[in-house]
Amino acid sequence: MATMGEMLRAARMQAGLSLEALSSSTRIPRHNLIALETDNLEVLPAEPFTRGLIRLYTRALAVPEEPVLNAYATALSARRFAAAGPDRALRRRRGRLLAGAIGAVILLLVAVLVVVLPDWTSRPAASESPTPASTPVGAGLQPGSVLELVVVRPTEIAVVIDGRPVFDGPVTAGSTQAWSPQREIAVRAEAADAIEVRIDGASIGILGPPGGSFQRTWQVDAGG
Repeated sequence: MATMGEMLRAARMQAGLSLEALSSSTRIPRHNLIALETDNLEVLPAEPFTRGLIRLYTRALAVPEEPVLNAYATALSARRFAAAGPDRALRRRRGRLLAGAIGAVILLLVAVLVVVLPDWTSRPAASESPTPASTPVGAGLQPGSVLELVVVRPTEIAVVIDGRPVFDGPVTAGSTQAWSPQREIAVRAEAADAIEVRIDGASIGILGPPGGSFQRTWQVDAGG
């Protein structure tokens, strides 16, 4: 069975495109294209980023994306299995030691509660903190959609995909970030009008109003 890299390279060669031409049309950095075509998982970014790159690559060449995504998932699983294989007995011993330590901590907490609980329950209850304002929600994404952030001028962004932080730092003018979430993606920018948002290549405008930090969330339409 062909690997992810073999399928991508064969598709590009059949289309008669150079790496430079493909990088220009997809805005995928050349070193990421090389990593995709050589199955270099060590160089490729985190899994959600890489899946987005694969979708951009296959759509640019009008080839099916599922076989390539499946090959990527197989390679990723093999890599994780190889990394998790050594010294399983040592991990089990550590697990037993950790369980014993947790049990000791629980007993200590019970003892402390027995001593301090009567005094603590006699104190007036603290008022609850107000509920934070809800995060603005963007238009729903379709399953498999690619969300691109085109940086108009330098700023700092933070990106959370499916509840997991994947990026937090500065971005430079002219650069593009692309992601393909499974459930939702939240983007915060220190200068919201410095970021243009595109969904599946179509611009939907800037991230938010000018004047400071702004966060926006897009949810994937499960009924797509």
